[in-house]
Amino acid sequence: MSESILKEDTILEKLNQQADIHSLLTEAIKLINDSVNKLILKVFRKERHAIKFVIPSLIGKNGPLNDTSVCLKLLYALGIITREEYEDIELLMAILDELELDDKKYTYLDDEILGPISLLHDMVLPPNWALQQDDAKEAGIVDALKSSMYQNRYQQMIRSALIIAITDLTVRITNKQKINYFP
Repeated sequence: MSESILKEDTILEKLNQQADIHSLLTEAIKLINDSVNKLILKVFRKERHAIKFVIPSLIGKNGPLNDTSVCLKLLYALGIITREEYEDIELLMAILDELELDDKKYTYLDDEILGPISLLHDMVLPPNWALQQDDAKEAGIVDALKSSMYQNRYQQMIRSALIIAITDLTVRITNKQKINYFP
C-alpha cells in the first residue's frame, strides 16, 4: 500500500472516531496544523546557517510563524497552496473558533454549521431528503418515525461528505511536502 493511501486511511480513521461536529473540527484542525507545520519546514532552504539561526527564530515559540494563520498566508503568498486550500482551512478554523465561543451543542443540520461548511470548495452537500419528505408528511404518507429516520440519515450524509472534504484537503497539503522546493 502506498504511503499516500496509508496517510489518507489514518486521517479518515481519526476523523470518523469523532462523535460530534466540535470534536470532528478540533481533530481536523489538529491534523491540518500538523500538515501545515511540516510543509512550512519543507519550504525553507536547508543550509547549515538557515537551519541553525534563521528557521528556529521564525518557527520557535515566539516566532512569527508559530501561528497557523500566518503560515497559511505565507504558503499562499509563495504559491505553495492554492487560494481554495487557503480559504477552506481559514473557514474551518473560523467555524471551530465560533463553536468554542458558544456553549450550545450543534449538530450537522444546524444552520450555523450547514451554512459555513457548504462554502467549502470540496464540500458536496447531498439533497435534503428530509425536507422533501415534509410534503409527503403533510399528505399523511410519512409518519414521525420515518421523518426522524430521514433526518438522521441526512445528518450522516453531511457528516460523511464533510469528513471526505477535510480528508482530501489534508492529504493535498500533506502531498505538497513531497515536492523539493529548494533542489
